[in-house]
Amino acid sequence: MFMGEASLRITEIFYSLQGEANTVGLPTTFVRLTGCPLRCTYCDSEYAFFGGEKLLLSDIADKVKELGGRYVCVTGGEPLAQPNCLLLLSMLCDAGSSVSL
Repeated sequence: MFMGEASLRITEIFYSLQGEANTVGLPTTFVRLTGCPLRCTYCDSEYAFFGGEKLLLSDIADKVKELGGRYVCVTGGEPLAQPNCLLLLSMLCDAGSSVSL
């Protein structure tokens, strides 16, 4: 890793079927970021509030490519609580993925 490359704290990256929104039922790669300052009462992913592993954006993109699939869902925690999330979203779109947040 060189000092200038951006990173994000990641809880998990996995491949599954989307269960929500207009892509429900479609094979999707999920990128679950760590951390959330909101504490919504309906949250179903409190396990993603803390911990995680710091990964370079290039490593995240490589893992998404390895898992395959056209659709990628970046979720959390609260993904936008990490400023580099916007860079990841752009990187994934530029690679040809259909990305949801």
